[in-house]
Amino acid sequence: MGHEINTDRIRDLERQIEEGAGDIIKLKRVRNSLLNISTVVPPEILGSIFRWNVIPDGGLPPFGSLPKGTYNFLFVCHHWFEVASHTPELWSFWGNTLKKWSRWYKRSRATPVDLVLNGYYMSGSKTLFDRPLRDTLRDRVACDAIRSLHLRCEKRSLLTSILSTLTPDDEDIRSSSIESVTLQHVDASKFFARRRFPKLWYLDLSTGVTISSLEDLGSCTAALTTLSLTIKGISRVPTTPQLLSILASNPRLQSLTLSKQMIPRDNGDKSTVLVPLRHLKKLSLTGHFHPVFQLLHRLEHPETMDEMTLTVSRCTVGNILGTLGLYVQDYIRRDGRFRDGLGIHVTSSNDLVSIQASTVSNVTGPFQKVTFATFTAIHREGLLISAEDGLCTGFIAHTPRDHVVYFGGNPSIDTLRRTAVAMPKLQELHLLNPMLDFMFLRLGLGGPLANVKLFPSLRHLHLEDTFLYEDNWSSIIPYLTHQTSGGQRISLTISGEPQHICWDVLRDMKGLVEELVLNLTLEDDCPINYCSISGRGE
Repeated sequence: MGHEINTDRIRDLERQIEEGAGDIIKLKRVRNSLLNISTVVPPEILGSIFRWNVIPDGGLPPFGSLPKGTYNFLFVCHHWFEVASHTPELWSFWGNTLKKWSRWYKRSRATPVDLVLNGYYMSGSKTLFDRPLRDTLRDRVACDAIRSLHLRCEKRSLLTSILSTLTPDDEDIRSSSIESVTLQHVDASKFFARRRFPKLWYLDLSTGVTISSLEDLGSCTAALTTLSLTIKGISRVPTTPQLLSILASNPRLQSLTLSKQMIPRDNGDKSTVLVPLRHLKKLSLTGHFHPVFQLLHRLEHPETMDEMTLTVSRCTVGNILGTLGLYVQDYIRRDGRFRDGLGIHVTSSNDLVSIQASTVSNVTGPFQKVTFATFTAIHREGLLISAEDGLCTGFIAHTPRDHVVYFGGNPSIDTLRRTAVAMPKLQELHLLNPMLDFMFLRLGLGGPLANVKLFPSLRHLHLEDTFLYEDNWSSIIPYLTHQTSGGQRISLTISGEPQHICWDVLRDMKGLVEELVLNLTLEDDCPINYCSISGRGE
């Protein structure tokens, strides 16, 4: 209590501190103005640098969240802040929540914006789509200042309010400069009926989207390069003419994805007119076997299409061989890319068949390929195990086997023996669940074929999840001795579940191959009591 507080002196010092801080800020601004970044780089260039830092993926859909700290450049210096404030493109991406929309929408008055709500839930449920934000969106609709619309959220009422705000109230059909649209869980009927989208190149309509008429999509779009319709629960499957009308209206399509609900069933349309999609690079169709292939045969796509994925159900082995086999056979023979090297991967089980045909770009490890076609068949009616072997052989029979340089799958060894004779150029073989016995990949012990190699050009063998005869890997030694005779060397990869390899067998393997790769955990216990763990360290 002996000393009184001198409040006047304290206030005086605080004032001097504030004045000093202001002087320091002024001095820093003068210093920063002399730096090269301020004098050499024009504000427009700095603004462009900021823009590429902020806008995710170059502004291309699908949109992701902005990285944390994206706007930290605002705090570098006063000059950078001024440049950022006068670069409207920086504020075109409002964010992934309404809270972020409310934070940034006042800044982006002079540039088209990306409206994004990306996620299956909305954090901050108390954040409302309030009147100022609605009025701002209406102004943007009037000025045609919306570039992208990416709304994925389970709050249907919220998405309905946003889409209603973006839809003109009058009866006139308006043209819009929107370039990309992704919608989920919302009724978009009026949105597409009241607008035309001459610049729309990306359209993705998925779960929960409602459209009164698919004809609107065909009449309001003409420049789509990416179209994905995976709508579930649609009340009325489109007719073939309706769907083909949409595709015909957008001849520049490069990527097309359709789910079961969007692929027409046989509705009596007997037209054979083809829809030309000469720029198509990626095609994905999912549905019942017959509707998928009925649609596929109506599409005229280029021979150089990069990827085709078909996922079908309700099919039989005859369907696969008679329809898919012939289709792929025709495609491969027309496409010159397969002349240099064809890759085939066929796997099957009791209820699933997966087939891939690929062009091969490089067969020196690691193996590289460009996928052409992926076919997955789900057998609702069942598939006999005895038929699977014939399925694999039958499909391969539809391909130009003299071009095959890669083969993968789970055929039986007998099937592989019958097939391999016609694949003299095969360089890489990847077998799933093979049975390893003493006649593994050999034609016979005597006779004219005793010394004939099934794969004279083989360079790499990969065995995955191998079944062993009498729990012993020694069956691989006769094959490797046979395959590598004459100075030919191959690499061997073994992967899958943990197994035991006896030390002397492992040593012989290494001596017979150019490279041995073990992508599995070697178990210590020998199932045939032939060796001990101590021998492995020698």
